[in-house]
Amino acid sequence: LSLLCTDAQNGLLFGLPIVLDTSSEDVQPGDKVLLKYQGTAIAAVTIDSKWTPNKPLECLKCYGTSSLEHPAVQMVAMERGKYYMGGKVQGLELPSRVFPCASPAEVRATLPANADVLAFQCRNPIHRAHYELFTRALDAPNVQEGAVCLVHPTCGPTQVTRPGTARTRSAGERVRAAGTVLDLWLPAIQAADSEEPDS
Repeated sequence: LSLLCTDAQNGLLFGLPIVLDTSSEDVQPGDKVLLKYQGTAIAAVTIDSKWTPNKPLECLKCYGTSSLEHPAVQMVAMERGKYYMGGKVQGLELPSRVFPCASPAEVRATLPANADVLAFQCRNPIHRAHYELFTRALDAPNVQEGAVCLVHPTCGPTQVTRPGTARTRSAGERVRAAGTVLDLWLPAIQAADSEEPDS
């Protein structure tokens, strides 16, 4: 997936775009927009640009397909607004969470200097296949000796039948980083494999 998100001129990888979207005709460059999370004002954005995105091209470059059969393409096509906007973001307050959540600076401070970091973002609790992916990636030919694996679980519900906080807590309990090796509770992974046939 991330191999498709590259700068064609220099081949640099970049993450999936995080977009501020709207279908409102009223919001225009120069306006200030308040961003809220569960009723808490967390940031203000001064809009300096607003445009109609090329969503099929975005999906093709990010997901390798523009087919609506892909769930992320469906989300971009059917849930995102007509326009994307950009501008200066001013942080106001961090959202309150029921689980520990480190800031980007706090996460970076835990990583060794001058070492490769293989980062994975998982939607579901860690399974045996994830474990194999993590550990084998550390042995890839383009990864330096002494590399570390950073597992960054996403937060929120992944199945209708389970609340997001329970899934987040169980994922946190299954992952422990120890030095340069990813240390996983294999019994928990095996249990997850039997509990989570759909992931």
